[in-house]
Amino acid sequence: MLLGTILNFEDRKLTSMRLSGGYDGSRGSRCALPAPASTAQKTRSDIAGVFVHATVIRNLIEQDAVTELGFPMRTILTIALAAIIACAACMLAPAGAVIAWLALTAVYAAVAVGAFVHALALPLTEPALASLAALAMMIGYRFVLADRDERFLRKSFALYLAPEVIEIMVASGKMPALGGEMRYVTMFFSDLSGFSSIAETMTPGELVTLMNEYLSAMTDIIEGHGGYVDKYIGDSIVAMFGAPADDPAHARNAVRAALKCHEKLAELNANNPAFAGHGLSHRIGLNSGEAVVGNIGSRRRFNYTVMSDTVNVASRLEGANKYYGTAIMASEATVAQTGDTFAWRELDAIRVMGRGEAIRVFEPLAETGAETAAQAKVAAAYAEGLTCWRAREFAKAADAFGKTAESDPAAALFTKRARTLAANPPPSDWTPVNILEGK
Repeated sequence: MLLGTILNFEDRKLTSMRLSGGYDGSRGSRCALPAPASTAQKTRSDIAGVFVHATVIRNLIEQDAVTELGFPMRTILTIALAAIIACAACMLAPAGAVIAWLALTAVYAAVAVGAFVHALALPLTEPALASLAALAMMIGYRFVLADRDERFLRKSFALYLAPEVIEIMVASGKMPALGGEMRYVTMFFSDLSGFSSIAETMTPGELVTLMNEYLSAMTDIIEGHGGYVDKYIGDSIVAMFGAPADDPAHARNAVRAALKCHEKLAELNANNPAFAGHGLSHRIGLNSGEAVVGNIGSRRRFNYTVMSDTVNVASRLEGANKYYGTAIMASEATVAQTGDTFAWRELDAIRVMGRGEAIRVFEPLAETGAETAAQAKVAAAYAEGLTCWRAREFAKAADAFGKTAESDPAAALFTKRARTLAANPPPSDWTPVNILEGK
């Protein structure tokens, strides 16, 4: 039966050649054939039919012919791959879903090649197109419907919470709850000097415009250096560095932000019409230490904020600037965290209200190597005077501080204090610690 089928195929082939003029049976000679249309046709016509027949017979005898999957199996395979990609598009971001589709397509193509070597032809086009369609539909569905609530949440809370806090809320899928964790942070407190008297001379509209400009500029700098603005209290700003996002360089970033805020306020006073004629100045206090960071408040209403003695000290240092005529004051804990990144001058050892332990406080001048000659001169004279002061050599201290007293309010303060103690020496148990009575 097989041989009859082959002979019948050869008979049809000869008949086709006669009809096309390729063979003249009456004259028993070959007729001129037209030139082959392409190299592929020439190559195919050069293969003798007997070899094709032999290959067919061998494949049938050894059952080694390439087989294709039936329609049901092709359909099931296509649906399975499309379902896998649809699930990936639901769980992953769009970029991740596209990468997953490319990876799955590559793996499936490799499997198809391997299967073909073993005489099984798997479909390639249908699964690839079906999975791509599933990917596009799921991404579109998520964008239009499924992710709408998440986008609304991000947009709504972005004005109140740090981006990191929003990410935690979205990832957990839970409502925020009361609680906190211990973190090592650097606190940033700032306050405008004499703002109450300035506000009395302005209309409410002018005051709001001024405050919006000031708070926007300061907030941009703080957040640009990795800080998180906890709250605004009138003209005051409370911010922290090192939470909610981890930041090993939180102290350095806080000092950089403080220096930049001070520069920015000078620019606003000089160039912004809302600040014209007011000459605003501010005080900034920095302190580093452990604090409880998290959702703190009542069960019905709470804020993502921070609480600890570290916060209180930073607040006190902000107020202590007024005694020394400085703009920025940092604790020794913050200075220790910054290493040799900045040029500092030690101001004093103080005991703030509510604390029994004295704190050494410092003023940042600039990045190391960026301080001006005038700053270096003032710092050197001040350091000399402070050394004499602590050695109870008050006359020498007054002379050293007096070198820069006209241009440096802190040196002027110490000059006055040193002269007073030089005239009336303190008792033997005197300690070089300035006790601040006010906030």
